[in-house]
Amino acid sequence: MSDCRQRVRLGKPKLSAMTDLAARPAARPAAPIAARTDAPVASRAVQTVMHPLRARLLEVAATERIGPRMQRITLAGDQLDAFPFPAFAAGDHVKLVLPDPVTGRIPLPGVRDDRLAMPGDADPILRDYTVRAYSADGLVLDFVRHDHGPAGRWAIAAKVGDPIGVLGPRGSHLYPRDYARYVLVADETALPAVGRWLDEPGWTAEVEVFALAAEAGEYPLPVRPRTRVHWLEHPIGPNRADVLAEVAGLIADLDDTFVWAAGEAGSLKPFRRALRAAGVPREASDIDGYWKLGTAGLDHHLPDED
Repeated sequence: MSDCRQRVRLGKPKLSAMTDLAARPAARPAAPIAARTDAPVASRAVQTVMHPLRARLLEVAATERIGPRMQRITLAGDQLDAFPFPAFAAGDHVKLVLPDPVTGRIPLPGVRDDRLAMPGDADPILRDYTVRAYSADGLVLDFVRHDHGPAGRWAIAAKVGDPIGVLGPRGSHLYPRDYARYVLVADETALPAVGRWLDEPGWTAEVEVFALAAEAGEYPLPVRPRTRVHWLEHPIGPNRADVLAEVAGLIADLDDTFVWAAGEAGSLKPFRRALRAAGVPREASDIDGYWKLGTAGLDHHLPDED
């Protein structure tokens, strides 16, 4: 098996000729996948299923540095029972309830009539994170290590036994599984979701990954046959939009292809426009802005202005 990790100059990769390649992992993979909560996918469109709302108080069971700027944290606790983990739902995320910066307490909301009930006059610090894996070992979340946000600071300092609140997942997007080819485009914040895509057992489609990061190999992607990973090295900033627009030009004319992309919301706008202009059907793509430059705690459920 050869190493398909490559630094790419856009315009060079020939996506129509897939070879039997796999990404080389840079660290221990996520815990084995637990039994799936499968739901049937009736068409090639993205399907949505809702889950009962749960508020869980968990604690850190393990923490591990898995890359230059990535920290993997496994959460465990008695309240993890019945945690939903469907197949082909790589976009699943939970909302973390972070400790109060003054008191250190977790202002965990209650749930009434399937709605959140905030505790008194508390104003919890909430951040969304991808469900990287779930098994008997616990719930695995991967964090970008940085000290300019509350979640990044928490992940850097977290120790075994530290408590954390977890809300959801509230629902899942179930992606179609029968396209001939999949193109996955992600920045650092969305690479855990790409890892979950590549973990899918029994999935044999051809996969192209475009990983946009400050440095190649920042995140350990699982080994998977028929997969090619292109590392697009570019610093965080508004110019990443130009990089993604070029990627859209490479993939827009591929037949029988599903495109999934996630990352910084502003940089994804020209990518989305380029796919639309090329006539890529809406049902053959899913593009999600996970965060936005200059905005803390972006609600990515809100409709995009584009």
